[in-house]
Amino acid sequence: MKKLLLLMLFTLPFYGVKAQLSLAPTAVYLDKNGIGNLYVTNNSAVPQEITINFQFGYSAQDDNGVLVMIYDDSVNAKIWGLNNMMKAFPRSFILPPNQQQIVRLQARIPKNTNPGTYFTRIKVGSSGQVADIGETASEGAISTRINLRFEQVIVAFFKNGEVTTGVSIEKVTHKVDSNLIVLDTHYKTTGNSPYLGKVKITLKNPSGIVIGEATQPAALYFSGKRRFSFFSKESLKPGRYALEYEFETNRSDIPSDDLVQAKPYNYKTTLIID
Repeated sequence: MKKLLLLMLFTLPFYGVKAQLSLAPTAVYLDKNGIGNLYVTNNSAVPQEITINFQFGYSAQDDNGVLVMIYDDSVNAKIWGLNNMMKAFPRSFILPPNQQQIVRLQARIPKNTNPGTYFTRIKVGSSGQVADIGETASEGAISTRINLRFEQVIVAFFKNGEVTTGVSIEKVTHKVDSNLIVLDTHYKTTGNSPYLGKVKITLKNPSGIVIGEATQPAALYFSGKRRFSFFSKESLKPGRYALEYEFETNRSDIPSDDLVQAKPYNYKTTLIID
């Protein structure tokens, strides 16, 4: 019996779908020898074909405050990119259902490399067995197969020599809609490493009472602008409001020993509502 087979391949990002794979840790910190492990677990009921690739990239925001990944920064890639130094063992493999594979990561760092934290994105692709869609009819019938390919992206870091980090705020502009506060925060990173931590933002009314408070992760790779927004407990009337930022290099998802540490940084300013 003859039939025409149409093979359709789709590549989908990880978000928005149930994960076929789980990856641990969510951020890989290579040791002083440039070695680390990534644990890949198949949560699906079918074998998965796994591929490991590396690409320089970092998270940022667009002009509307939407989180985006930057992959086309060739200038910083040449300075801080770890991807051309990275190897994965194995690089591709078949992972049976409900099984785990340890992927050994190794970075070969040239001896003359300047101190600093180097990084890359680890792209883990997965695709299951091809499934037939519909029933095969008589000779000459057409059947379709759809192969969904998923991709998860995490980050790998290597700290070379003495590493430092820091952040400072240059200015803050704001927008207010009833009790929604939107803060466009222009900042500068310092040192030779990304600033990874958290920021707590507090807003006090003219009477000194806290009316708004938010704590958010801070992943600041290079100087730029970051938009923060939160709701206050009351509508903002005309007046002078006290705004405070508190930055700290600690996070619940990354061990403190891995993070490049910096002294807490506080920034205070006055928010004038007309």
